[in-house]
Amino acid sequence: MSTNEESASSQSQLAGAVAKSNPMRQWLRRWEGDEFRLAGPLSVGNGLLRAQGAVARDLLGSRGLNTYIAGCGIITVFASLLYGAILGSVNGAGQVLYAALKFPVVIVGSCAVCLPSFYVFQALTGARLTLQQALASVLMLGAAAGLILLGCAPIAWFFSVSTSDGATTFLGLMHAVIIALSTTFGFHFLARTHRYVAWKYGERLFDGRVLALWFVLLVMVGAQMAHFIGPLDSGRGLLETERGFFLAALLDT
Repeated sequence: MSTNEESASSQSQLAGAVAKSNPMRQWLRRWEGDEFRLAGPLSVGNGLLRAQGAVARDLLGSRGLNTYIAGCGIITVFASLLYGAILGSVNGAGQVLYAALKFPVVIVGSCAVCLPSFYVFQALTGARLTLQQALASVLMLGAAAGLILLGCAPIAWFFSVSTSDGATTFLGLMHAVIIALSTTFGFHFLARTHRYVAWKYGERLFDGRVLALWFVLLVMVGAQMAHFIGPLDSGRGLLETERGFFLAALLDT
């Protein structure tokens, strides 16, 4: 083997060792190799699951954003509708349809309320994000969270139908943990998209710290929306709402 070949081999082994020792580099390189062909709204879920890097590049390049918006909207509504039905089953069959209709309002409504602040915060911190990119980003968070809800739906359904009435506290805690995990994974997707774009192109699609602060606002709005809409309050009518502060209601329970 020549000196040049030995040097190239050594550099390759060193790069491999660095990649193995740096988990961040590993996922960045995996995202870099992702390929995805957007074939319509129904294909968006596959891209979010298997080719996040390709989705991030499409988001940055504003490619197929209308399709992504439609696909992410479908995933978010369908996942929250299905999981809402499972939530309602805790309180009996009569609550299933009620919760299934109201839970998507909580999820989509929270995204809609927080979209303007997401766009303005990012614009004022120097992220050159269009309104269409901002809408796609927020819905991608919702869709990623929705995919986690769909993945956990069989577990939630099993415990809902197999436990007794005395397990209401456990079921409530389980659902709270699943919903918290799903929203956290949605945020994690946007945070990684930000880091990938910065690594590959040297520019900011989002401001990371502002994104984290905005996510706190999103969680608070979601909690307040759930209290206001009341997807699990069987005493309310379908269009009836209740004013109050979610934290005070939580402390009273």
